[in-house]
Amino acid sequence: MTTGTVRKLSARASRDDDGTWTIEIPELTSTTPSGATIVATGSALNYRGISKAAYDLAAVWLDVAPHDVDVDVTIEAPDNIVDLIKQSKTAAAEADAAAALADRLRREAVRELRAKGYSLEAAGAILDVTYQRVQQLAS
Repeated sequence: MTTGTVRKLSARASRDDDGTWTIEIPELTSTTPSGATIVATGSALNYRGISKAAYDLAAVWLDVAPHDVDVDVTIEAPDNIVDLIKQSKTAAAEADAAAALADRLRREAVRELRAKGYSLEAAGAILDVTYQRVQQLAS
């Protein structure tokens, strides 16, 4: 059955111990006679198959063609890996901030040296950078 409208859904995929992937679409559920909720769940043999499996799962669940759904899949990682990624992003942001501060301080040092009459060559020797770099910092 084709509805003519595209339904947007969110899915999550997680890697199983055997290397396969489990896909869940929390928005698609049904209730068993006993009252338990069943979430639409499928699988993929490898990472490359996740998107197709998610689209097929949604289409079968909703009884529509795969092109009638748009499934955004989030790949989940173990908590310790997520923590490492967060730490990595924090460290990168801190490094960027430190590099920006270092650049500002070098520019300030060049301005002060130049204001005191130091040549570009002398400023470069003091900062341990090339004459060309001192020119850049001075501009």
